[in-house]
Amino acid sequence: MNNTKYLKRVVLVSILVLPFLVYFFFVYSAEENFFVKLKYVGPKEAITVLNDDGEEVVDTAYYTIPSWEYTTQDDSTLSSKDLEGKIYLANFFFTSCPSICPAMNYNVAQVQERFKGYDHFRIVSFSVDPNHDTVEVLKAYEKRIGATPGRWYFLTGNQDEIYKTAQGYFTNAMEDEFADGGFLHSENLVLVDWKGRIRSGLDEHGNIKAVYNGLSPDEVNKLKDDIKVLIAEFEKQKSIDEYRESKKNKKKK
Repeated sequence: MNNTKYLKRVVLVSILVLPFLVYFFFVYSAEENFFVKLKYVGPKEAITVLNDDGEEVVDTAYYTIPSWEYTTQDDSTLSSKDLEGKIYLANFFFTSCPSICPAMNYNVAQVQERFKGYDHFRIVSFSVDPNHDTVEVLKAYEKRIGATPGRWYFLTGNQDEIYKTAQGYFTNAMEDEFADGGFLHSENLVLVDWKGRIRSGLDEHGNIKAVYNGLSPDEVNKLKDDIKVLIAEFEKQKSIDEYRESKKNKKKK
């Protein structure tokens, strides 16, 4: 009888501790290189950096989203710089859209629900009809679809600038008199990391997905899986930075 109780306790402790040990091993092993990462999307860019001797040299960096700044549903300003250090999902919509937007943002709401407990995740939806989608209209829309304030931002601003921003996410947005509601925009969802770089997993053929179809439940489920991978990479990178910083501080002492 005592052996049975002891065995049950061992099993219970194992169940509680094992997930933590697995997480610690994969996320906090700062010196390991086999950790799974999502792919980077977009062409590499030439940048000027300083080498160890303080000289300017040309290097390459992964593509980053061009800078932007717009007005939120709370009549505050949000910029791409404000999202540094956050993982976020971006899409383009308009509140009076009679076709794809309701289904797309319903699926986005499912993503919001899945990651509502993770403080470093945000959602950003750009209106392609900013002249109609004022702060007041966007605030009402936020409440209508159950978006969490401070976690899911709906943006309005200069229409031409928003259309340029859409191109920076490798998606499209434009006026079109033949489109439902008078605007043509993509149903794609774009995943962006903490440094403003577009990231994605692979499709069934091993090709980089680049974007996720916001109308497809299967695609959205794949997106959720890839967000978990990106979160793990982010947490691992933070642990590496902390580990290296602690080593530097020890050397200084």
